[in-house]
Amino acid sequence: MMKPYREIEKMTEPIRKMQKQLSASTLAMQKAVEPALAMQKSLEQPLLNFQKSFEHINKIYASIPKFENPILEHLDTFKEIGEKLKEYAERTPEYFLLIAQHGWFIDLESELNLPSRVAYELQDGELETANELLIEYYKENLEQIFQSLIKRHPNRKEILSQILNAYKNGSHSLLIPSVLTQVDGICFDFTKRKFFIKERKNKYLPQVTSELEKSAGNFLDLYLSPLQNQTPIMVQEKDISKFPCHLNRHEILHGINADYGTEINSLKVISLLKYISDLLTDLDRKTLSTTPYKING
Repeated sequence: MMKPYREIEKMTEPIRKMQKQLSASTLAMQKAVEPALAMQKSLEQPLLNFQKSFEHINKIYASIPKFENPILEHLDTFKEIGEKLKEYAERTPEYFLLIAQHGWFIDLESELNLPSRVAYELQDGELETANELLIEYYKENLEQIFQSLIKRHPNRKEILSQILNAYKNGSHSLLIPSVLTQVDGICFDFTKRKFFIKERKNKYLPQVTSELEKSAGNFLDLYLSPLQNQTPIMVQEKDISKFPCHLNRHEILHGINADYGTEINSLKVISLLKYISDLLTDLDRKTLSTTPYKING
């Protein structure tokens, strides 16, 4: 009974040996790949992170043209802006002086194109249009202008408030002399120099001009031309006829001109006060004292 079984066993012996060998090989292979599997598992998250990083880098790289193209596409625009800034630097002193020769001074807090707009009208002989532009600007911004003046010059708060009320009440003949005295006053507060007293070296220019020139930077120096040249508000009586505007401080305070009390003249002297205040407070705070001089008594 066992013989057939043994014969079958003999016949299957090679198969069993092969199976054992395969099992051994499989086990050996499994043992051999275990470190690799472990490494793969340990590297799974870093590889995933690397993949994400790589994808992020790709996104950044893909976005580079979006940063570059607008610049390249708008080079002509940047060039145009540069040319306009160059023109502004070259023409602003001319514009400021031309406007001052017509009795107006530009608020340095106004839009940059205001001087050119007004100057173009004056150059074209459109005096009425130029006046309308400035009348509109100063009337619209009057409250804000006096708020700035009072904040900058608190020792003159009461006087400045009365000046504003005088404008609202139409008391232009009273307003204008008061504003002219305040121009001298704030110059003295900050520099110990006056506006309507002339330089010793140059008898035609305001005493305060040299102090402002010392403190003006390259850019803000553009705005000093009305103080570096003669303008009708400060010239001698004999020279007033040379200017298109005859609003003159000497004629007003000495009673020579009795017809000065108009709204437009009020706005003109207010424009002078704001212009001088802008220069005194905004030019170079390192060389100009920003603490008003205290008057004894």
